[in-house]
Amino acid sequence: MRIKNHLWIFCLFLCAINLVACKKDLGNYSYKEVNEGTISKLEISYTALRGQRLQIMPELSFTLDQTNDTTKYSYQWMITYPATENRKVIARTLRLDWLVDLPSADYKFNFSATDKATGLSWSKEMTLKVTSNIGDGWLVMNDINGMARLDFFNYSPASSNFQYYQDILAIQANLSLKGKPKLVYYCPRRDAFSLVSAKCIFVASDEESYVINTQNNNFVSPALLGSIFGTYNPAPFYPERVVSLGGTNRVVYMLTNKGDLSFEIALYSSPFGTRVNKESNGRQFAISPYFCESYRSDGQNYVLMYDTDNKRFMEHKMSNAYATIPVITGQNKLFVPGNMGMDLLYLANTPALGSQAYALFKNSQNQVYLARIVANYSTFSPVAFDQVKTAPELVNATQFAIDPVEGYVMYLVGSKIYRYNPSDQSNTLVLDLGTRKVSLIKYQKLVLTGSFSDARLTEYSRKLIVCSYDEASPTTSGKMELYTVPSLNGALSLYRSFDGLGKIIDVSYRE
Repeated sequence: MRIKNHLWIFCLFLCAINLVACKKDLGNYSYKEVNEGTISKLEISYTALRGQRLQIMPELSFTLDQTNDTTKYSYQWMITYPATENRKVIARTLRLDWLVDLPSADYKFNFSATDKATGLSWSKEMTLKVTSNIGDGWLVMNDINGMARLDFFNYSPASSNFQYYQDILAIQANLSLKGKPKLVYYCPRRDAFSLVSAKCIFVASDEESYVINTQNNNFVSPALLGSIFGTYNPAPFYPERVVSLGGTNRVVYMLTNKGDLSFEIALYSSPFGTRVNKESNGRQFAISPYFCESYRSDGQNYVLMYDTDNKRFMEHKMSNAYATIPVITGQNKLFVPGNMGMDLLYLANTPALGSQAYALFKNSQNQVYLARIVANYSTFSPVAFDQVKTAPELVNATQFAIDPVEGYVMYLVGSKIYRYNPSDQSNTLVLDLGTRKVSLIKYQKLVLTGSFSDARLTEYSRKLIVCSYDEASPTTSGKMELYTVPSLNGALSLYRSFDGLGKIIDVSYRE
């Protein structure tokens, strides 16, 4: 009995010790509430156009922070590339305002916020689909403080409007052109080496030039211009002019800064490089930068040029490796093609009036003459050769353009644009831009066969393009304006305007 009593007393003693220990242990801990965060206003997935801005503003809320003080936190937006799983931080701000510069693909997309004081972090996983909607649109070559920048206005059928891509080569090809801008020109071509057909864009500065295949509706993988030549051309090397004949054979002529005019035609396996502004005996001659093509003459490539050394017309036909003096066909021997004896002001082909070549000359007395000629592979027939007496300003013109419907001569003097009508010799001031400087006037010729049946593109080709800028802010004040030039000598009317550009050097249209 005594043993049982002792055992019972011992158990009571152990329980008392445990109760004291537990009470003491409870006093060793202090609990603190954790600041929990929530991220909202973010979608599960996003779709973005390459070259456009992606803007997202998430909202954050915290259980212990009611101040909405966003400076207490750091932020990070991150992209994970497909296949490689490589990561790229694209922003470290709460609000994302990002110019999308990624290739078209599906990406993992992550946003995170971190408490600077505690290191606690919250994140949101998403997906990002980058696409390219590049189609037809205006290519605009700008001079930005003496450097070349190519912009693109992409036509959107859904909105019947244009989406603006500033510096599209930097966005899509990670390319910034060095040097002063010289040229942009779009045309379909067929490579004489690979025989591959593509929708190509020529871009040139005075330091580097590229050919860009945009067949797959992007501007990636630019090739140096020299790679499509059959001859070696040391730098600096760039095109002064590129002209497509606009037919299914995809014949393209190019005049380089070396003074060489050559052509590319895959049908004859002939790449650029063989100089054709030379006589059959090999004697070379310099030509004006103005030369005209037999527009849309499939199978019969032809170019009319002007020999500035000997002041005469010369023509190149088919696959010849030389040029010859034109021989007049028909009875209208209004001048001697091989002995014009005057300086050429301008030479171009127009689809107007059954397709004619217009040539403006100035003689030693500063008198201006206009020759109109039907010129192609089989014909050199003068239509008219008249002194221009009713347009005294024309001799001082710095730029010209021939209306493709009515055959008017549009020309620029200072910031004023005049219209000379050869039919009635009338001359009219049609646009005065005052203090703005005009950097370019032109008409855009269509070159793809299917484009001629497209009413919208045909309408563009009939508009006079006038590019101007303000000298006080040449990098941002540039405008490209399209004007309707009516028949019967009516007034010009503004058709469409694009602004916010630089000093525009050249314009072309990707069909």
